[in-house]
Amino acid sequence: MTFLAMIIALSLHQVIQPDSFLQSDSWLLRWHRWLKGRIAAPIPQVVVTLTVVILLLVWGLGVIDGWLFGLVELLVTAGLFVWSLGRADFHTALERFEARVATDPQAASMALESLWAPVDGAEPHEHSPFQRLVYSGYARWFAPLFFFAIGGVTAAVLYRVIAVLTEKEQPPSVYTQLLRWADWVPTRVLGLTFALTGDFMAVSKRGPLKHFTDATPAPQLLEELAVVACNHGGSARERGDILYRSAGLWLLFLSAVLIFG
Repeated sequence: MTFLAMIIALSLHQVIQPDSFLQSDSWLLRWHRWLKGRIAAPIPQVVVTLTVVILLLVWGLGVIDGWLFGLVELLVTAGLFVWSLGRADFHTALERFEARVATDPQAASMALESLWAPVDGAEPHEHSPFQRLVYSGYARWFAPLFFFAIGGVTAAVLYRVIAVLTEKEQPPSVYTQLLRWADWVPTRVLGLTFALTGDFMAVSKRGPLKHFTDATPAPQLLEELAVVACNHGGSARERGDILYRSAGLWLLFLSAVLIFG
């Protein structure tokens, strides 16, 4: 059932509109505003928010367990996984960048600046648009899929809750630090995948391998590894292509594990 829920969710994610009710964050933001009005301290806010989300998911999935021979649980799991997937229109941003980069580089960069990423620093720098692009591709599918595979739909939803509230809570908050911790392992796993789907020898020789054990922010790590894996290719299309290839590789791997494991 896990495999089928994953396939249904990923298929729906390709066809739904960015503002679809399946990815609406209004309930979470209303709850967050209500809670902030009653609990002033940031850490208790975070603890209560995440605890309530976990308890509701565990209770809800437990209640519907076995309904219609598991069909209801399958559809609800798929719907929750759709909600946990990224909202940013990565594909459209990439196409807009490619269409404008030759004639209007500034407008092309603005197409990527519309993508959210936890990029350090108040001032944008020359690499920040590409960091946003690569991180957006990672956060759109790989991070939720990673947590779905190791912890089920509850873990995937919890990741998206942290990501949504990190984006809304500016300047950096407790959620920012939680997102950095949550991103640490999956970004490094995806970075290794770049080596398999790109130039393996270039990554092994010139890759910033020290970043695999330090606290380098996720956008910077992914961007640096993508550039090396593309053999220092400078285009957004090459970065997008390595993300697409990595997505295909992981879907094949997880499908085999879920079917035959």
